[in-house]
Amino acid sequence: MAITSQVQSPLGYGEAMIDDWRAAGLIKASVLKPVFSTIEQGLVIRVMGHLSATDLQTLQKLLQSVIG
Repeated sequence: MAITSQVQSPLGYGEAMIDDWRAAGLIKASVLKPVFSTIEQGLVIRVMGHLSATDLQTLQKLLQSVIG
């Protein structure tokens, strides 16, 4: 899933706000989007943080609804 700070209202299918975005190390309010991609670990510049337990549950529900 992708994370973006480009928040549009209303949210689209499979999108959800990250409630604890500050605790996750994000700079702005952000949205989980149903966009999947794979990158090599060497391309990751830094880890910004971790999702809270609540946001992880939201992510799991979104994954189930998008990919079954």
